Amino acid sequence: MNILFISSIFPDAAHASRGTFNFELCSALQRAGSDVKVIAPQPWTEVIQGKFNGIVPTATEQILQHGLEVHYPTYWYPPKIMRGQYGNFYWNSIEGTVKKILKNWQPDFILSYWAHPDGEAGVRVSEMTGAPCGVMIGGSDVLILPNSPSRRQKVIDVLTRSNAVIPISQGLGEVIKHYGVHKDNVHPIYQGVDIDKFVPEDKRVARSWLGLDPERPLILWVGRMVPVKNLELLIGTCEIKANRGDDFVLCLVGDGPLRPQLEQMVKEKGLEDIISFIGTVNHEDLPNWYQAADLTVLCSHSEGLPNVFRESLACGTPFVSTDVGSISEIADSSYSMLCEPGIEGELLHAIDTVLYGSYQEGAALSETRSWDDMANEILLLADVLRFPPEENHLLKSEPVE
Repeated sequence: MNILFISSIFPDAAHASRGTFNFELCSALQRAGSDVKVIAPQPWTEVIQGKFNGIVPTATEQILQHGLEVHYPTYWYPPKIMRGQYGNFYWNSIEGTVKKILKNWQPDFILSYWAHPDGEAGVRVSEMTGAPCGVMIGGSDVLILPNSPSRRQKVIDVLTRSNAVIPISQGLGEVIKHYGVHKDNVHPIYQGVDIDKFVPEDKRVARSWLGLDPERPLILWVGRMVPVKNLELLIGTCEIKANRGDDFVLCLVGDGPLRPQLEQMVKEKGLEDIISFIGTVNHEDLPNWYQAADLTVLCSHSEGLPNVFRESLACGTPFVSTDVGSISEIADSSYSMLCEPGIEGELLHAIDTVLYGSYQEGAALSETRSWDDMANEILLLADVLRFPPEENHLLKSEPVE
């Protein structure tokens, strides 16, 4: 099967950790026998900055090793304004690349990640080629983007015009139905992990490799430092924990616009010996952090279903999270604990309970879902869309409630 994958959330040599989940999925689709071509538009701001440093968007070594064909057109758009028109800007930026690919190759299925603007481009290619399209939904694209009046209808248009909407959780699927998408067009498919890399390891060995104290309890956070992640809550919780004399370390793996502000907050609270800012970690090295940790934690205001917890469990490490989004779908009392969002005391209790309990054993026994599992489900769906049963060929959207 020929699959055209479209998403700006995809790794390149200068941003090897961005969208690694999309790379893993495309690699799995390719392993399953598909011919996958990727269009990964790069924001013009990054492209221009890169040129000043002699960097042009290119594939990572890992992408090259897998033989995946990835195109990196420049995505031209006006920053922070006219966001309702981002679909048009996106399409104008990639149209030449699309036509170049289609000269000697025709897709059987178009798959995009993120409702808008990526999904809008997927719909356009579908209409151009006659091949069915599916749009994968990660979370904020249906939980937050529709709050913008200029983008709400754009998101709804993509959801209702796509042949299939593929949320990464059941909860997101329920949200999508409220935007007028026929229930038969919503196909939740969970993401996976690399089962060859995300595996349990002796904590002392992992901590030694990372240069960490083998005896000191380690709490791990992984993500992008943006407001929705509510890292101030986690830092405040760690302050309470440290002030009562607990010995531990919190490692923050990731980067983002709030990092300078958060570093200043940690300094002002005198927590530099407790909280470490690790920065961006290559996805190849990420398993070591989960293997070294006693606990993985998120305290976000909003989430879809972050793959962070699947990766953590695959390495035998339990998790604590605020009870938001679809996280409860993969939570279990044997290896995790959920708490009310925004409450320091609730988060502290959950961290203490899991950190000093027997949750490690439950995590070690949890089942691991692979990227091949996800790819196979998508290919089955694509086959149904290409050769639909006669009675299902004209599904209609339901009115928006």
